[in-house]
Amino acid sequence: MTRVSRSLRDAIRDEIALWTKFVIEPPLSSRLTDDILSEFSSKSAGKLKTLILRQCLMVTDKGLRRVVDANPLITKIIVPGCSGLTPEGIMECVESLSKNNHKLETLHINGVNGFTKQHLSALYTYLSSEGTIDLEVCPKCDEVRMIPSCSRESCKQRKCRGCWLCIPRCAECAVCLVGSDTESQEAACGNDDVLCLECWLVLPKCRFCNKPYCTNHSSRRHEIAITDAVSRPSFECEACYYRAGTNPYEVDYQI
Repeated sequence: MTRVSRSLRDAIRDEIALWTKFVIEPPLSSRLTDDILSEFSSKSAGKLKTLILRQCLMVTDKGLRRVVDANPLITKIIVPGCSGLTPEGIMECVESLSKNNHKLETLHINGVNGFTKQHLSALYTYLSSEGTIDLEVCPKCDEVRMIPSCSRESCKQRKCRGCWLCIPRCAECAVCLVGSDTESQEAACGNDDVLCLECWLVLPKCRFCNKPYCTNHSSRRHEIAITDAVSRPSFECEACYYRAGTNPYEVDYQI
């Protein structure tokens, strides 16, 4: 904002309609704090409708509640991977927004640890429908987790219904990888993540190990500078980057 012309900066700052949707995603997520979140959301003048914070680890219950209290018209809260939040904090925000017959249309909280069946039951009383929330009880392990829908034709009877821990899935498209007719390839994401063959073929791959990142972990790429217009963009995965000794923090400086 400080690098654009003053007239454009003032126009953006004063145009409330531009601030009804607030989205922060990696790599900016790592820099977002409660105070910064409050500062930016205040520009909506109480008319914020959609709040999307992906993997914002420094945002806490206090920061989220501050935004909710200042914006009672919020209809969508999407905070996947925001591990600084707690179930109790989410509950308080949802309860606050439910006043005056207002209900959330979307609540995505996968990655906020600690949700139980009791939390889930309580949340349902404040939401417009069960489909509003992205968590449910896994029929296989009986834990509260996200259960992706499978697009595979052979799974129309939902035999693969289960959370990520119970059913192996493609880290990109979430299709199940069960059965002898499925083929999977290793991803560079770690945590034993795998990809279906269709996704593996189209995703950019590390120039050393030939493993791709899924879209959610693409910010981990260490991009390689292009020296000419003909060269194709390339990157190194984290494992190869550190293994190759290119980590700037491991340089042996001579004094």
